[in-house]
Amino acid sequence: MTKTFWIGIIIVLIVSVMGVCYQKYLSTHHCAYDGCAVTAIYEVDIVLKDSSVKKFCSIYCATQWFKKNIQLVDHVIVTDEIRGKKIDSYMAYFVVSDLITNKTNNNRIHAFQQRQHAQTHAKKFNGSTVDDPFEIDE
Repeated sequence: MTKTFWIGIIIVLIVSVMGVCYQKYLSTHHCAYDGCAVTAIYEVDIVLKDSSVKKFCSIYCATQWFKKNIQLVDHVIVTDEIRGKKIDSYMAYFVVSDLITNKTNNNRIHAFQQRQHAQTHAKKFNGSTVDDPFEIDE
């Protein structure tokens, strides 16, 4: 077999692998603020007044976007770090602690559905409870 044949096979394989990687990239959610991949347990969804949704990789990124676009926001959904359940931010308990969820932006804000889980996290990771960073004054 010729050298050209093997080069052709290698090119076909490379293009195939690139296609699979590209499809995986497209199917993964990326943060609307910094483009990082969104990990489900830390996902924040900001629902806009037009019913569209912006996804974020961390509470840090979501709050940065939120501050500049609050007039577009209907409500915010955070993910409980214990069970992975999505809840409205006004129902969540937030903790700032030493535990970093995203090394890219040093997010230290955590969301919990139950007060006891928030208090346990705060004790374990040198943290304190904080108010809902997504509170919308109406």
